[in-house]
Amino acid sequence: MTNFKGEFSIKGLNAGKYIVKSNFIGYKPKSTIVEISNTSVHLAEPIVLGVSSIFLNEVQITGSKIEKQVTIEKTNIDVSQNISAVSGSITDVLKSQSPISIDAENNVYLRGNSNILILLDGRPTTVPSLVALPSSNVDNIEIITNPDAKYDAEGTGGIINIVTKKQSVSGLNGTLTLNYGINNRLNGGVGLNYSKKIWAIGFNYNGRSEKSDVKSFLSRDLYSQNTHTEQDVNSSLSNPTHSFGLSLSAKPNNKNLISLNLKSVIYDNLNTQNIAGNQINSDLSQTFFNRTNEVTWKRRNIDGTLSYKKIFEKNKHEISFDAMYSLTKGARTGDYRIEGVYLQKSDAGGRPQNITFQTDYLKQIFRTGRIETGLKAFSRWNSFYSHFFDKDIATDRWLINSTYSNDLEYKEYIYSTYLMYSDSLTKKIFYKIGARVEYNTAELIQKSTQQNINAEYFFPFPFLLIKYSINQAQSLSVSLTRRVTRPAYPQINPYIVVIDQITYETGNKQLKPEIVDKLELNHSLMKDKFQLRSNLFYGITNDFITQISVLTADKLMVTYANGNKQIKTGVDVDATYKFNPVFSINPAFSLFYSKSNGAYNNTDLSTSGAAWTGNLKFTVKPDKRTDIQLLFNYNSPIDLPQFRLNEIYYADFAVKRNFLKNKVALSFTVTDVFNTRQWIINTENSAYKLYNKSKNDTRIFWFGLTFNINSYKPTNGKSNELESENSVIKLGQ
Repeated sequence: MTNFKGEFSIKGLNAGKYIVKSNFIGYKPKSTIVEISNTSVHLAEPIVLGVSSIFLNEVQITGSKIEKQVTIEKTNIDVSQNISAVSGSITDVLKSQSPISIDAENNVYLRGNSNILILLDGRPTTVPSLVALPSSNVDNIEIITNPDAKYDAEGTGGIINIVTKKQSVSGLNGTLTLNYGINNRLNGGVGLNYSKKIWAIGFNYNGRSEKSDVKSFLSRDLYSQNTHTEQDVNSSLSNPTHSFGLSLSAKPNNKNLISLNLKSVIYDNLNTQNIAGNQINSDLSQTFFNRTNEVTWKRRNIDGTLSYKKIFEKNKHEISFDAMYSLTKGARTGDYRIEGVYLQKSDAGGRPQNITFQTDYLKQIFRTGRIETGLKAFSRWNSFYSHFFDKDIATDRWLINSTYSNDLEYKEYIYSTYLMYSDSLTKKIFYKIGARVEYNTAELIQKSTQQNINAEYFFPFPFLLIKYSINQAQSLSVSLTRRVTRPAYPQINPYIVVIDQITYETGNKQLKPEIVDKLELNHSLMKDKFQLRSNLFYGITNDFITQISVLTADKLMVTYANGNKQIKTGVDVDATYKFNPVFSINPAFSLFYSKSNGAYNNTDLSTSGAAWTGNLKFTVKPDKRTDIQLLFNYNSPIDLPQFRLNEIYYADFAVKRNFLKNKVALSFTVTDVFNTRQWIINTENSAYKLYNKSKNDTRIFWFGLTFNINSYKPTNGKSNELESENSVIKLGQ
């Protein structure tokens, strides 16, 4: 509602473009585009309403969220609007985005690159996998492809930032969720927030339990040994997960804000593998084998953040200080039976830790200029052990196998600073320019062999963004970024891990960081019923890191290597068209061409080819309380160094309905409706041929219940408009 001067206020909006729809008794409705920056609100013209012969019942400016907001810097996904959130897994939310693909082991690829920095509320974490993070406590997920200089430079593929839910209204409010998947899948959670005067406190718990089966087939020909091997692998997986969160904040006045956030994740993973296979030897004799692997991971994580912000003038002059700590205690045990006899076992564990101290400062200078700078000290270390034992049948004693055992310690320190300046050259041209500098040292200590691996790097990371507003509905942007991926300690540690009887994995202590320089062009078109976002990108990666397989006299060794150069160019397109208040469609795709060259010893790392991922989402809103969504997803075949990944395609369906004035929501979801999602890789070269197929339980029927506590505020008046016609729709950020 406006006041007598025609002024109105809408709180809690981020920077971006909005469509404001204004209604008044006796006048025609009017839609106006408003652009909110960090420093100002730009309204191109006054909101003038024309006289109408149809009288309305009230003046109303309301709002609703959309699922996805795309800009040149990032894609913002509203988890509450995503049909895959009911499964409780963040990876299921991500796989519905066109630039993202997920492999059979839940590794995430962004535009074909798995070197991604994972952040939790903008901060590093030791949580081992996105699978361990529940989606029910997540507010939104940011896929940041062009981070500015304020972000860490780690991750040549980009950044995925998981933003958890925060307290937004006074008093007590909360949400209860419960989801059941047929069969053996259950997740749920509770989130409660309470605020009064200067204090706000929040608590959340989320639990997830899943049991699933994975069936795999592996065929391998080793030409030098003239052998052919086939394996059927049946795996039973169980991964109970519990996460807790506690937040406390105090805002004594509008100038000071203090907050403390604690998070904990308890993540277990139990995997029982039954491997049955046969091997045809050079003399045509055939050997049959059976092996059972029982492997258990137990991880206990805690994250803590203490923050203070001093606000001299909101969004114009601020300084903040943050101290963060993250610890994960992990243990991995394995029992291995060969032909039913208990002959081998393993015991491993570690304590990865992160400590971060950071300060950020911003100041508006001149009329519209803004300067940002900051300092950061980040350290991470891990004390890790891995012991492998063979059983001596004669003495019935366990003997340590020194070849496959190692104790190590890893230390890394990164010191960084950044400086950015942003301003508007004209009413239509905005720019942001800056640079980040990082200095880091790393040391890997192999305790069992008394060998140390040391590294020291100094990297500058420039950043440039220019945005041109063609008109209220269209804009062009260009950005230039540089990023790095440093080798992780498992990639450089030369100890050997046993995968199966002829497959092993080891690190490469000579591995170097990979550096990518990327240029990106973005076009944005925003209309009432149609939105189109497109990105053109071109990147050059030097010393790219890739996984390879090397054949030795008696085994296939999986390791890591640096290639010479990788050039990748492509386009992302995301469109939304709203036919009417009931039906809308959202097609999106990402297409790229990649060319790599390089060699490791005698292994050629050169490859080239095009690949694309795409999805098509249909949304139907038959009434204001019901949502129906259907998603089709397709990942084309892609050529990687040494391997080719076959196409992946599937469809998801969901329906959701609200009851009791939106206090209760019921949902029904089917993931992988046609049960087509599977993982197939194959390769053939002068040394060997390999084919691997893996199929998980992907077609799941989910039933969900959500109960909101004091989060729905009914209006006093009545409205004749459907909820899908709500007046404020956020279009971009």
